[in-house]
Amino acid sequence: MKRLLATISLCALISACGSYGLRDTTPKLSSRTNKDIPTYLECTRAKWAETAQVSASHKDQTGSLSGSDKAGAHELIEVTADGTGAQVMMYETQDGKKDYNPAYRDAAVSCL
Repeated sequence: MKRLLATISLCALISACGSYGLRDTTPKLSSRTNKDIPTYLECTRAKWAETAQVSASHKDQTGSLSGSDKAGAHELIEVTADGTGAQVMMYETQDGKKDYNPAYRDAAVSCL
């Protein structure tokens, strides 16, 4: 029983230390748009949906868009209302064994 408890504790510790959220990475994009949050999110969602599984959420003053593809890319955009437009922050991780794919960042920039 003690051995089982020790094994479970070790697994929990390893999984907690080994997983980092996208927000823990340096943003790949920090910019401002004159578009409102729903318009910006829909523009970016449509472009990302061509190559990734995408989910979006929007509340009163914030919104987010997340996507992942089969090549190992994980993308996150957070949009916060800012006066007449919005502040856009994009975080991403990609498989380090493959060449960097700028398509997601390029799509986010093109919708600004």
